[in-house]
Amino acid sequence: PFNTGSSAYFTLKAGAEMTCQEVRFIPVRFKDAYGPVGAWFLLFKSRAISSGGGEYMVVRKEELNNWAPYGLAKPIPANLRNYLGMLDVDAGLGPLYMETDEAINKIADAYKDDAKGYKRKMKELEAEAWEDFLDMTISQAHLWAGLNIKPEEKHSEIAACEPYFIGSHSGASGAWVSGPEDMDTPYKWGYNNMCTVDALFAAGDASGASSHKFSSGSHAEGRIVGKAAIKYIVEKGAEPNVDAAKVDEIRAKILAPLDRYQEFCNETTDPAINPNYLLWRQFMDRLQKIMDEYAGGVTAAFKTSKANLERGMELFVYLREDSEKLGAEDIYSLERVWENIHRMWQGEAHIRTMLFRDETRWPGYYFRSDTPKMDDENWLCFVNCRWDPASGEWEMSKKDIWNIPGV
Repeated sequence: PFNTGSSAYFTLKAGAEMTCQEVRFIPVRFKDAYGPVGAWFLLFKSRAISSGGGEYMVVRKEELNNWAPYGLAKPIPANLRNYLGMLDVDAGLGPLYMETDEAINKIADAYKDDAKGYKRKMKELEAEAWEDFLDMTISQAHLWAGLNIKPEEKHSEIAACEPYFIGSHSGASGAWVSGPEDMDTPYKWGYNNMCTVDALFAAGDASGASSHKFSSGSHAEGRIVGKAAIKYIVEKGAEPNVDAAKVDEIRAKILAPLDRYQEFCNETTDPAINPNYLLWRQFMDRLQKIMDEYAGGVTAAFKTSKANLERGMELFVYLREDSEKLGAEDIYSLERVWENIHRMWQGEAHIRTMLFRDETRWPGYYFRSDTPKMDDENWLCFVNCRWDPASGEWEMSKKDIWNIPGV
């Protein structure tokens, strides 16, 4: 949502090894306005149902056995909660609903023998319901108002949302970084959280294989990495030798879309339609279309396959070629141009890694329809990728998982 893939772009372009690029996050949200569901599940103890199938977490509980040991864990992993709801939608049993009215009234019923207490509690619950969205996703409050929905009287539709990459939340994509300095392990090769490129450090969304840091954990990791980077500077001492000509070359490349637009914009009656350049929105629509249709997006019901991923890679060849012809009319457009180039690199890393991992390990986040089961014998591992700046080629590899003793 806020992250355009810039950290992935800069680490990839530097030649750093990346990990978990196939792991994207798909949240279930209140449909059409992206309202969060966490408070409803955790605070209000609400149930989620499908219109034709009932409470899918109960009805489809046996399906979790097929994804052991993860399906047997408590709490149930987010992707598997998604997956059970998706099965009902795939079976034509949707839409899915959050039973807000049932949850609110169930809590208030504890006060039903006290008329004043009941009324006061209902007011309190109603305020909390609206406040949850006014604090975080005001658009959901607008949607409720626009659809005349009172959460204490009527349930609301929920749905799985579009995939995105967020290494600090329920995703795991990011750079492959060195482990702690005080542990002698094969995954420690340098300073704490240093990438495989010397002097390049990563934290938060930028560091991979370390989910559920959220804001506070990312802040803590940032402090750890900052100290490691300072230690590197103090101990290494020498300043980098920066080639001024290379800096000028990069600056010219960054500003090229502005020059391209100014050179050609008057050659057509509508500057948005021009054979010499394309605009950021046109480029973004193409990128999103490829990812949505071939990489297991919403329109593909979060399913993909080897054939679909290979077709997506074919279309990426043309997209990458056309990224050299982007035009920008102003500074705002220039920012959007580069954001979408960053997204393109994140998207390609994602497709390549999904294609390499020949199994389905995260149903509910994505499903490989041609390899629909987990394959622990071959794929109980991290999958890493690296783009070689010298050759322009991609390298894929497997990395062992090291279980922490006692966990």
